[in-house]
Amino acid sequence: MLYYAPFTDIVSDLDLDELTPADENTERVLARLADWDDPCITLASYDQPGQRPGRSDHFYLAHDEQMAEQGKPFYLGVHLELDQSAGSVRATVRDVAMPELAEAWLISRGADPDRLRERVRPSEFEPADAQTEAAEAMLRHSGTRFDIHDSAFTIGPPYTTWVIALDSEAPDPALPVAVFVGHREKDSETFTLRLGHFASVEHAHDWTRHPDAPLPQTNPAGAARADAARIDRRTRPQREAAAGPADQPVPMPEAKPRRPRER
Repeated sequence: MLYYAPFTDIVSDLDLDELTPADENTERVLARLADWDDPCITLASYDQPGQRPGRSDHFYLAHDEQMAEQGKPFYLGVHLELDQSAGSVRATVRDVAMPELAEAWLISRGADPDRLRERVRPSEFEPADAQTEAAEAMLRHSGTRFDIHDSAFTIGPPYTTWVIALDSEAPDPALPVAVFVGHREKDSETFTLRLGHFASVEHAHDWTRHPDAPLPQTNPAGAARADAARIDRRTRPQREAAAGPADQPVPMPEAKPRRPRER
């Protein structure tokens, strides 16, 4: 459900002032979130008991208007880890340009995706079509698949947001750079979300200068090969365990994407 409230209320409700920040990063994050002059706004919240008594995880989707005014990504994924027995709190935040990417980050940090989805609809706008719903679902469950390179958005109507990211699971290996484009017309109650792939970051940036051009789609043959390779990687451990020593395949090195930067 939507929960529009300043983060200062969260700080008060959880008695965070009574807990000791686990590190300097937590101090900076809490100071930013609870700035009385320009507080972040909580769009959705989700609490989850920890695996040990006295511990709990708290996940938030938030909005930072000050970042929006500066033209920077203004959706925040916020993860608070409370340890009441130790009297400490650890806070981590991820800034992104699309709420679905904040959800993906929260899920990658342990939020239950089904329960999180029950509570998150970060705007009053609905997906315009099945393609948008599919793109949203894919992004929410993408984990650390996308290494965000750049993003931008328009402040006035029509409202358009684009994100350029390296895709570690690109359907076509020849097109490893993904571009997500969210769009909403003035006074519209729906929005669209589209995904395209490019050969390089430079080609993706070239497209953003002419966003009315069609987004290039992945090669079906390349996508099929990539899907087969992913299935092979998932089933390989079971097949190797059943195979004899002489049947063990030689593992091929895989390129690993950079980890998203967190604060």
